[in-house]
Amino acid sequence: MIQSVKVKNLSLSKDNVRKCKRAVSVEAMAASIAARGLLQNLIVTPLKKAGTYTVKAGGIRLRALQLLIEQGTLPTDHEVPVLVLADEGNSVEASLAENFNRTPMNPADECEAFKHFIDKGSSAEDVAKRFGVTTRFVEQRVRLAELAPAIFEALAAGEISLGVAQAYAVTADTDRQARVFEKMKNAYYGNQPDNIKRAILNGTVKANDAKARFVGRDAYVAAGGRIEGDLFTVEAGDENWTDVNLLEELAAKKLEAAAAELAQEQGLAFVTPIAATHVPYDMERQLHEFHPTARPLTDEEQARVDDLSAENDDLAEQLEGSLSEGSPEAEAANDRVEEIERELDDIDAARKANDPVVRAQLGTFVYIGGDGQARVHARLFSEKPVVDPNAPIGKPNGNACNTDNGGDEMDHGPKLSATLVDELATQRRQILVAHIASDPAVALDLTIFLMAQDVVLASSYIRDHSTLKASAAQMPIFAFRDEASMASHTIEDQRQHLDTSWAGYTTMSERFDAFRALDEQARGAWVAFSIAQTLEPTLNIAEGGRSNGFHDHLGRILGIQVANWWRPTAENFFGRVKKDVMLDALQEIGGPILRGRYKDAKKSELASTCASLCNGQGIVEAEIREKATAWLPDAMRFDAVEKPERIRASSTFVTDEGDADPEQDGDDDQEDQEDRDDQNLADDDDGEQPVDNHQEDYSQAA
Repeated sequence: MIQSVKVKNLSLSKDNVRKCKRAVSVEAMAASIAARGLLQNLIVTPLKKAGTYTVKAGGIRLRALQLLIEQGTLPTDHEVPVLVLADEGNSVEASLAENFNRTPMNPADECEAFKHFIDKGSSAEDVAKRFGVTTRFVEQRVRLAELAPAIFEALAAGEISLGVAQAYAVTADTDRQARVFEKMKNAYYGNQPDNIKRAILNGTVKANDAKARFVGRDAYVAAGGRIEGDLFTVEAGDENWTDVNLLEELAAKKLEAAAAELAQEQGLAFVTPIAATHVPYDMERQLHEFHPTARPLTDEEQARVDDLSAENDDLAEQLEGSLSEGSPEAEAANDRVEEIERELDDIDAARKANDPVVRAQLGTFVYIGGDGQARVHARLFSEKPVVDPNAPIGKPNGNACNTDNGGDEMDHGPKLSATLVDELATQRRQILVAHIASDPAVALDLTIFLMAQDVVLASSYIRDHSTLKASAAQMPIFAFRDEASMASHTIEDQRQHLDTSWAGYTTMSERFDAFRALDEQARGAWVAFSIAQTLEPTLNIAEGGRSNGFHDHLGRILGIQVANWWRPTAENFFGRVKKDVMLDALQEIGGPILRGRYKDAKKSELASTCASLCNGQGIVEAEIREKATAWLPDAMRFDAVEKPERIRASSTFVTDEGDADPEQDGDDDQEDQEDRDDQNLADDDDGEQPVDNHQEDYSQAA
């Protein structure tokens, strides 16, 4: 019998068969009841106390009603219709029947229902409030309702899953949806959301792309650019910019304007815009790098520097001693130290300012930084060697690239025999070595200077009469420069910020004196950069010439997190390994279930899937995404432990006549040959021809 009962006289029965939480929350049910009233009565049985009942079916509705009363939306004496069962024994059966016989709503019906309210003029926010869901949920369902007809019909018929439909809905372009659907519906593993999403987004640019950030959203949209919001990603507001050609055009125009403005402001002969995140190495090599020298300080400047340095030392002593950290006096002292540093920097910059006549012959590059800001190349270049007409005779002209004395001849006294020259040179060398070896400060400066000179004047011939070199290590593949990587960008930034004011002098003596005049931090930056360039390419592999456990040890000391610097893609890894390697990676990321999901996929599709997962673009569970974005192949990890090795005596090397030392261990020779054979085979597998490294070294020295 149906009758009205006050909510306060109802209590939840323990006989309700639904023990687990439902997908529909109490809050959502409360919002629905507040908007439309209670659409379905509760099922109850009477309690011993007259007028009170226990709810056998409708527990969520009861809690929603109680919540509305607590919030003041409904009055405390609000009544609801209930069906009273006299037989207590049928209560569990009634609860089971009500819950068991319900048919879940088809996602397509949900989408059309939400779209119905939007078409009637309701906003997404209003609909969300009426049904107790989020605004984003409503927007997602409406986007699905606007899918291409063929895709929506497949969803309604149960031919595709909700996840697949969401993958197609990352763009509102129904024509593109239909084309991809036609291509993917019969493709092997064409029902995988990440494969579909990749095909849909092919040729688009993410909003966080450097060029997109440089152009700006407003400018792109004002020019007619289209943006697709991805409503189905974990992060709200994820966008895809679809008009890539327009973006490229806008970026080039904005960069050209920035280049013209910079050239005019700084009086440069040219500023070349590069619509990329780095300046190509080959473009730099076509020009002459200019190294401005620093003029001596004037008497006034030197006096000011001395005063500022003395004041800075005094403040530093106070901060370390008498001043309490955080006190007003300490804060004032810190502020003054910063002012001193800025003034010293300004004085130093004034020393390195170029003469306007010289500057009018120079130029540089402007490009797009990874942060989306226009960045100016720190170094200056010229199309022809620059001559400074204002440089004093015998002083630097900023273009020191040749130490040849040309036609200048000097009288060095009587001609000496070749043997005597060698003997005297040897004796003088011994005297110089003895003195340098006893002066660590000069020796350290000389070490850093020789290495730095190798770096900054790498394209010039400098006769330095020293075996100490810091030339950059030869790469295994000459044409592969890895210029677009984060690490390469960082190295280029480090190179640009090195102080080269000493490099423009015409003699090594002048360069060395100017180099020693740099502060400790500037010289330290040079030694760190120079030594780092000498490291050869190694890999964490079990065997072969690319293995070096010491480099792994260095990586651990430095705390390197490779995943923050490099991610495996189809181009740089997955597309170039065997299928089993990719499947093993999937198992390591998501276990046998994830591996089994793709075990029958084609190699190209599998490579794309693995790359998408490892770059955080796959539609997977949060836990799997977290593992995928941190996954690395063993070879790229710095976790190898260096193995003990026998240090071979110099007698194992080949003599000048080309004959090996007769006492050399034959096993060593065999091991060397095996290593070379293994390396050649590896090179052949990668499609590269074996290189005679010794021949390459000889030709370079020549």
